[in-house]
Amino acid sequence: MFKPIKNKRIYQQIVEQIRELITDGTLSPGDKLMSERAMAEELNVSRASIREAFSVLEMLGFIESKPGEGTFITKADPEVLIEPLALTLMIDNDNVFELYEIRKIIEVGNVGLAARRAQKEDLKKIREALELMKESIKDSGVVNDADFEFHLRIAEATNNRILVKIMNTISDLLYNSIETSLQQLYRVEGNPEMLLKQHKKVYQSIVDKNPQGAKQAMYHHLEATKEEILRIVGQHKENNN
Repeated sequence: MFKPIKNKRIYQQIVEQIRELITDGTLSPGDKLMSERAMAEELNVSRASIREAFSVLEMLGFIESKPGEGTFITKADPEVLIEPLALTLMIDNDNVFELYEIRKIIEVGNVGLAARRAQKEDLKKIREALELMKESIKDSGVVNDADFEFHLRIAEATNNRILVKIMNTISDLLYNSIETSLQQLYRVEGNPEMLLKQHKKVYQSIVDKNPQGAKQAMYHHLEATKEEILRIVGQHKENNN
């Protein structure tokens, strides 16, 4: 039913495929979609991309998530999906770092709340994401999904569903836009260890219930990451000139 995904802006292609399936009647109101894991395997993409597509579709009213039951198609008119996507989801190179600034503002606030509100289960999930990042660095050096997971788990620890949705949208837009730069970021000697250390500092501040320390650690991490990506992008442009 679905087609393999290969190009950038993966979540947008997933949204478009689901819209087309609704339009041609393959999917009807009340139909249950396959799980994130199953769809990720069928489309050969990450679960983060599926999660973002589901988040967009839910915000636009095309699907509904029912805890314990699954995700279902709603009665929304599929034709109205085209314009919102064109207006809100298309990201170009000129505004990627403006988006990054928005992410920085939101994430610094998120981690402050997480340091106050995180429960044992929240801390466990953040720690697991951190361990996944550590293992990804050791095995392949490609940590985009693990990095995304770490920051999303912090948003979830705020226990604010709106913040989680915002974080989902902004992060995945950004990760898709600078995916190549992120991969290069972790290939630079010393960067993986430095970035892992920064993430550990953020996590420890949450464990210690230190909102101010957590906010400072997150700000430092995001600012350092931005500067390093800018350096990599600049270097790449020089090499191509």
